[in-house]
Amino acid sequence: MTDRIITVTLNPAIDVTYRVDALRVGETVRVPEVRSRSGGKGVNVAAVVNALGGTSLALALTTTAAPDEFRSGLEELRITHRLVPALASVRRTVAVVAGDGTTTMLQENGSPACEGAEAAITAALRDELESGAGAVVVSGSVPRGLDPAVPARLARLCARFRVPVITDVSGPALRAAADSGAVLMPNQDELADLTGGGRTVSDLVSGGAPAVVATAGAGGATAMTAHGTWQARPAEVVTGNPTGAGDAAAAALALHLAATRAVDWSAALADVVATSASAVLRPVAGEIDLAARARWIPLTTVKEMR
Repeated sequence: MTDRIITVTLNPAIDVTYRVDALRVGETVRVPEVRSRSGGKGVNVAAVVNALGGTSLALALTTTAAPDEFRSGLEELRITHRLVPALASVRRTVAVVAGDGTTTMLQENGSPACEGAEAAITAALRDELESGAGAVVVSGSVPRGLDPAVPARLARLCARFRVPVITDVSGPALRAAADSGAVLMPNQDELADLTGGGRTVSDLVSGGAPAVVATAGAGGATAMTAHGTWQARPAEVVTGNPTGAGDAAAAALALHLAATRAVDWSAALADVVATSASAVLRPVAGEIDLAARARWIPLTTVKEMR
């Protein structure tokens, strides 16, 4: 089981997707199609890993109440999981997808984590690392009641086990993770925040990040390491629901990190961009269009920057 991908979700969600003809603020809008599933960024990553033929374990906080809709949803999705009860309830997120592809997100903050949540999730991750892992992805927001530095501390735990780890977080959590030894996966806004105050991407790499993979939506992605910088552009611009695109990108990269310690960044970045774009074609986060991904990978333009 050493090739399995462990994902960590500290602030899980029940993801609800409304598909409407048009979103008209201030009016009654009929919803002809509704989909609901267990989610959160790490859960989406685990689902995409499975779709790509990998093996995943979703490690997440969940509710202390019964029944546990989040747990039931993971079982329905057939995602192998290990849950730590530490929340009064699991929040809901609502994606309203209009007929023209415009997506509006409504995100609850969620319940605060109870006392002892960090110790419990850390112990669970340590136990799973001892059982074997190819890579770990820590992603998503940090609930109230937990220190924003928890993702960084979990990343350092992975480093002690010599397991590569990706942190796909934002704000204070991303800044805390900058020197944790994790591969950083910010979007453009998060990268700007991370490099504020005169710090550069080169500083992040020299400070301990094995790589900084900055995603730019339709603009593709850039990977910066101590050995070089690569820039990838998608084969074509697609429209749809971008909600899970970043999670799909993290899943693709995690599989490359698990496969070899000497990552072929040109190949990995092409996969990241194509897999991310293929997620936009699907109506809900955590799903990808496998046929589109396979078609786009060889057509993705990757340049090594000099």
